[in-house]
Amino acid sequence: MTAGPMAADTPHELGIDLRIEDDGWLDGYSEEQLFEMATTALAAAVAHTRGGQVDLLLTHDDEMQTLNRDWRDKDKPTDVLSFPSDDLAFETGFLGDIALGRGVFLADCRVLGRKFEAHFAHLLIHGYLHLLGFDHIDDEEAEEMESLETKILAELGYSDPYSVGDRE
Repeated sequence: MTAGPMAADTPHELGIDLRIEDDGWLDGYSEEQLFEMATTALAAAVAHTRGGQVDLLLTHDDEMQTLNRDWRDKDKPTDVLSFPSDDLAFETGFLGDIALGRGVFLADCRVLGRKFEAHFAHLLIHGYLHLLGFDHIDDEEAEEMESLETKILAELGYSDPYSVGDRE
């Protein structure tokens, strides 16, 4: 599914190409509902940053482990990965790819006590900010990225995902 055309000269436009590789993502949600949740979360991020085209993959832990191993030298599954585009593609509006792994995602929801929708929005916003060059390697970068994530999530009605004891 794709949310409208993306033009490089429209900095607040958002395009999403959603691919669901693991049908387990459809347990409790339709493809249209997942697309709408993704669009809502990423549009909120765009309002604070810039727009662009994003490819979103909803997959399983085996694929996430392969991606994590091949691209980050970490041989384990993870919840979210971001793959920023190269400079030329970025300048023409394609920001990159975000992948979410279902197994780790659901385990995180249980451990953190987060609702599916809140965690989904958080990981998409987190991944989107990585596509734009935000990072959390050092404390200063982490503070900037996390405060922006928290602000965007608050606008969507979700609590601060970094606040200990503050759960949905």
